[in-house]
Amino acid sequence: MQRIHKILVYFILMSIFKNSLYLIDMEEPWASIRPWTSIILLALYGVKLGFELLYNVANTHNKPEAYVDLVKDIKEAQDALRAKGMVIDDE
Repeated sequence: MQRIHKILVYFILMSIFKNSLYLIDMEEPWASIRPWTSIILLALYGVKLGFELLYNVANTHNKPEAYVDLVKDIKEAQDALRAKGMVIDDE
């Protein structure tokens, strides 16, 4: 439920921001952007999430226990496939 609450809060804040822009008297170059503000904010939020994802992927630290668990899971999957008759090359 926390994820849906975040989405609802972002949606409400975005709609408040968009509607508050109509209270401000804007001159002509900025007035033409006003209908696109919600789409621009959504795109900027997507860019933020993309950079956040790339940052987190780039800064993950090697965890030896995760590597051991992964190797164990791969061995179990290979054994299960061999039990079903599939030929797997060991490298």
